[in-house]
Formats: sequence, structure tokens, C-alpha cells
Amino acid sequence: MKIVMAAAECAPFAKAGGLADVIGALPQELARLGHEVQVIIPKYSLIHDRYQEQFQKTEEHSFEFKDKEKNYAIYELNMHGVRFLFLENDSYFERDSIYGPDDAERYAFFSRAVLDFLMRSDTAPDVLHVHDWHTAVLPFLLKEDPQYQQLSGRVKTVLTIHNIQFQGNFPKDVFLEQYRMDEKFYENGQVAWLENFNSLKTGMLYADKLTTVSPNYRDEILTEAYGEHLENLLIERQADLHGILNGIDTEAYNPKTDEHIAQTFSVEDLQGKQANKRAIQKRCGLPEQPDIPLLTMVSRLSGQKGIDVLEQSLPEFLEGDVQFVLLGSGETHFEEFFQRLEVDYAGKVSVHLGFDEAFAHQLYAGADIFLMPSHFEPCGLSQLISMRYGTVPVANRTGGLRDTVDEYNEDDKTGTGFLSDFKAGIHFDEALSRALSFYYKPDHWNALIHNGMARDSSWSRSAKEYEKLYTSLN
Repeated sequence: MKIVMAAAECAPFAKAGGLADVIGALPQELARLGHEVQVIIPKYSLIHDRYQEQFQKTEEHSFEFKDKEKNYAIYELNMHGVRFLFLENDSYFERDSIYGPDDAERYAFFSRAVLDFLMRSDTAPDVLHVHDWHTAVLPFLLKEDPQYQQLSGRVKTVLTIHNIQFQGNFPKDVFLEQYRMDEKFYENGQVAWLENFNSLKTGMLYADKLTTVSPNYRDEILTEAYGEHLENLLIERQADLHGILNGIDTEAYNPKTDEHIAQTFSVEDLQGKQANKRAIQKRCGLPEQPDIPLLTMVSRLSGQKGIDVLEQSLPEFLEGDVQFVLLGSGETHFEEFFQRLEVDYAGKVSVHLGFDEAFAHQLYAGADIFLMPSHFEPCGLSQLISMRYGTVPVANRTGGLRDTVDEYNEDDKTGTGFLSDFKAGIHFDEALSRALSFYYKPDHWNALIHNGMARDSSWSRSAKEYEKLYTSLN
């Protein structure tokens, strides 16, 4: 099949979150299955020079956008069997960050430009796979705008909901101004939701199939608690809604070959894991003590991620013999909480605001315990990465965390981590206490490490599920 994916992010070129990791890895696995895969994202000026130097400019076109003639160019990079395409328009994408205050117009332009590009292509794709609100309007435009008629009868569409909390909500005037479609689509409710133009809802209504990034999250968003006011529409479409678990790029995250970490290691030889722990302690100015449990977190600092839970529980643990290292950024009051911890527990806490890809790899490789107290988590990649590096996750039983972390059973030494369950009244501090109790029992702790590292978190199985879904469309 010929598959085109359109998204706002793609690792390693432009990344703000887990969406980029999916768009970077899933197409590679689909290509291995023999499909022709193209990925198209904006050509952001922040893409590193080492990639831009390899780009080849292949096409240059113009089309009418908002009653004006707009230009775009297509740059190409073939890598890992995938044709990565970068759509250039400096007035929209030459800036220091991926997202900004004018995103409604930028991604409206991107969506229109993608369809213009596909209209000019020699062969139409079998599947157009769009991701999150940024490209969710594409199925609507494809089916309702007559200028794309030659595509609409042949191209099937899939929308993946990576996080239903982010919906691309804008006033009615934004829809009319940016898309120049008939007002009837708003008035009859096809693109409107709760008195706004809702990009994600529009895609949910028009895409042929819908997916989420884990089976449990698929079930959760059908409920009022997690559906973010879209659960009734999802219930209507639940026969077309599929939960397919994310994987990780097992080449990029491989403790045997990772160039970002202090010393490589494997499940057969774990000596390098201790070396990575010492490297973290040294870099962070923490006592280089191998027997003290090192806790870490690599996260966006937001309410979703359960930082409020750590505000209540983490200080108590820091009174004991533990160390904690944070890498992340987000809401100011959460950043300030961790900065206060660093002062109050000097020599035990190290806080690094921002993001550093190499340091993130080091933290996955060298920590003993990885914290994920999320209130909801569509899939989560950090728990998958941490287990691959022999770091034990302590997480809340929600979304993809429930699908991927198995509670440790000391009787038969099965399981990969420890789970709280906020809905069942099992608090995060209870799960972390259980983890710490096993840390000092080497036979159990080694079993946890080995179980996690042996888990298959590759995209192989998930890609085959996507392949099956695509095939069902034809």
C-alpha cells in the first residue's frame, strides 16, 4: 500500500512530545513490511542543520490560500526506507518553536498545502493517516471541498488521537477565515462543538477509521471522565475506534549501542548500568553511592502528569535514603516546586529544567526507578523506554500505563513494575514504597530488571495491527 502520514512533529527532526516519536518510528516499521510510506511535516527552521544539509529540494508550487497566492516547496530525505517530506513556507514555519499563538492559521495552511501536493502527485495514496488536531481537518477537506474530488473517491483516511485533551478549539470566525468553507458546515454542527470550531472533532466525524495509542485509552475516552466532552460522538463511532498500542524505536533506545550513555550494557551484562548511575550522580553533584536508590522523571510538568501527586508524597521519601533527578519543563508553579525541593534537599535532588535528549537517555539508563504518577496517559513512552534500560517504572494504572506495566508478583517473580490506582484508592506513595522495599532484595530487583528488559516494546506487532486496519479500508 501507499501510505502518507501528515503530522506536526516527527523525530528526530522536530519534537515537542511523544507524537514525534510515533511519527518517526511507525513509518519505518510499515516500510519494513513492504509498504511505500511518506511522512510530511512542516519544514521548521529549528530542524538541525545536520538533517537540513541532507535535504533535497524536489518541488515548488503555489496555490490559493485565503484568497491569496501562497508558495511552498517540498524537500525530501530518504531514511530507513521512508520518504520524509518537509513542506517549506518561511512565513509560517521559520521560528524558534514548533508551536505558537497563530497555530490555527499555520496548520490550516499546512493542511491545504498537503492536499495541493497530493493532487499534483502521480498516484494517490491508498491511505492518508493524520495525527491529532493539527492535521485532523484533512479528512473533512478531502470529502467536502470539491477541488479535491479526484482524491476523495480513492483515498481512505485514518485519524490517530494521541491526546484527546488537545482539540484545536477556535472561534467560528477562525474556521470561516482560515478554511474558506461554507458556513453551513459550522451551523449544522459538522465542524462545531460547544460553540467553537473544533478541529479534532471534525476529524473524528470525517475520518474513515479512528485510533488511539493504547487499548485501555480507547476504552477510557468513551467515558465522561476521560472523553473531554467528546465521548458521545466517540460512542457513536466506537465500531470504527481502535486502540493500538504504541511502541518505541528499539534502535534509538538500545542500551547495547546507545551513544548517549556513559557505558553500554545488556540484560546479560548489567555492569554498565551501575556506571551510568555513577555518571548521573557525578554530573548532578550527588554523592556517588551505588546502594542508594536513584529515582528519576523525564516529563512535561503539567497537571496531567501527576506532579500534584509528587507534591504530596515525594518530600516524605526524600527524608530517607533516596536520590531524585528531574528533567523537564512546564507549568511555572510545578517548576518552582522542584526548585524548592532542590534547595530543601540539597545533595539528594537535582533539577534540570528544559529538555536534553542525550541526558534523557542517560537518566533512563542509569536510574533505578522511573516515576510516572499520571492522572491520565494515552500511552506513555517513558515507561517503555525505562524498562528497556532496566529501570523499574512506578506508575498509575491508567491508559497505556495499565496496558504496559505489570505489577510485580514476588511469588513467581513476574511483572515489570509497581502500580498505584487513584480510582481504587491505591495511592502513589504505596506503590513507591513497595518498589523501594524490593530494591534491597537483589534477587527480586534483578528479576524486575530482567523482566523489563526482556519485554518486547518494538513497533513490530503494532505496525501489523495498523497494516490490518489499513487493509480493512479497501
